[in-house]
Amino acid sequence: MLVRPNTSTIFSQLDELIRSGNGGNTSTASVLAKLGTPCASVAIMEDGVISSHCFSTGQENTETVFQACSISKPTFAVALLKLVDEGKLELDSRIGDLLPQDVLDILTKDTSAALSSAVKSITIAQLLSHTSGLSQGGFPGYSVLDNARIPTLREVLTGANPANTLDVHLQGFPGQSYSYSGGGFAVLQIIFETITNKDFASAMQDILLGPLRMTRSFYHQLPTQEKNAAKCHWNGYTPCEDAQRVNPEQAAASLWTTPSDLLKLVRAVQQSLQRSDNTGFLRQETAKTMLTVVEQDVALSWFIPGDLKSVFSHGGSNWPGFRTYVAGYADLPGAGKVKIPENCGISIMTNAFEGDIVVWKLLQAIAYLKKWPEIPLPLGYTRVLPFRAPKEEIGTQWKRWLGNWTCGKKSWSIEADENGHPAIRYDQLPPSPLVQAAMSDTIRDGKTQATNMMVDGLDVLIYFCEDDTIEIVKGRGQKTTKLVGA
Repeated sequence: MLVRPNTSTIFSQLDELIRSGNGGNTSTASVLAKLGTPCASVAIMEDGVISSHCFSTGQENTETVFQACSISKPTFAVALLKLVDEGKLELDSRIGDLLPQDVLDILTKDTSAALSSAVKSITIAQLLSHTSGLSQGGFPGYSVLDNARIPTLREVLTGANPANTLDVHLQGFPGQSYSYSGGGFAVLQIIFETITNKDFASAMQDILLGPLRMTRSFYHQLPTQEKNAAKCHWNGYTPCEDAQRVNPEQAAASLWTTPSDLLKLVRAVQQSLQRSDNTGFLRQETAKTMLTVVEQDVALSWFIPGDLKSVFSHGGSNWPGFRTYVAGYADLPGAGKVKIPENCGISIMTNAFEGDIVVWKLLQAIAYLKKWPEIPLPLGYTRVLPFRAPKEEIGTQWKRWLGNWTCGKKSWSIEADENGHPAIRYDQLPPSPLVQAAMSDTIRDGKTQATNMMVDGLDVLIYFCEDDTIEIVKGRGQKTTKLVGA
């Protein structure tokens, strides 16, 4: 297999970039711990070859398994679409024709005849695209610290004791709009087990994990003999009460895996898209259908964020503390005009409640170092500012924006300091130095932003825009302050 240990210079470059923004004397693992996670396991795929590295203040390594959380969903979706290719079901198949009667009774309990008919009309494609109208976004899982009984999946659907979530029911018209639904994937899990006549974990091993040689991946509960598994933390230093939790909602949330194994999945999807002779894991047309946007940025389980349509991705977060992400580049349906790196991708897994900060800083930094297109934020994510690039990487593009600016309330100015380096002045405060942001060029409306910079010492990002404006983003916010020439 095209998997190798850390032989790539990209990880030494990444290490240098992160440490340079912190004086160069602190280890990268310590920097990431301060930012929110004691461990960040990273895998990068370039031209189909996967390399990996683990930044950790503990004992974790590249073979350590993490809970993938909601990345369980697109992983399962690829296996389900394999059944479609084999003619065992169709994307427009109705759940009323596929589910056991007792499950249909749970989903239609106390509903009118009209709503019962609507439930039965829900299709496989609607479940995969989160447009089914079924409730229950996520599942917090169950503690293994006490002797409380973990519910069966059918009990989860009912919302009765010992389930810790509400019942799964129809809350909107099927196909009307996007609404993230882990409950829909619980329904798909039962359909999958019914068709394969196997328990979910065994079926996933036989259909997907085994054939793709995802040797450090499984959907069952963490085995007692598995000693190389990450443990949850609240931040970079404080362990959670539960090292891990258990999810009977396996299709939605129970995958254990590594970043390298997730990129094997990404590679299989990319190869399926590329092979017109249908020799990939999926038929080419099936892969294209899976990655065609249905509603907003959502395809069949995968997210296709941004206008360029050059990345398919999915994130994961659970209770109490795993934060994960996987992204693959591809020439997707509706893609914009941008050079797409072939058979490339990134996967990052952390073991902390605050891990999203590190995940997104690393995603941006890797794309920046590889000169790959940006990985846009999908629905539901709050913008995280990038790392600072080394100071010597500052270009000259910023000089186009020298002068006075206003946001309508306060005055701003872009200035050059005594050494000719860029600085920004806010209101009556002294000017603050600007440094290059470690992120790929931002493309809006088909145009590349001139440059992206950060205020040295602050979590403030400066976009120098091609429409001769400046946009300022503070911290983890979505709102921007727009400046125009004064």
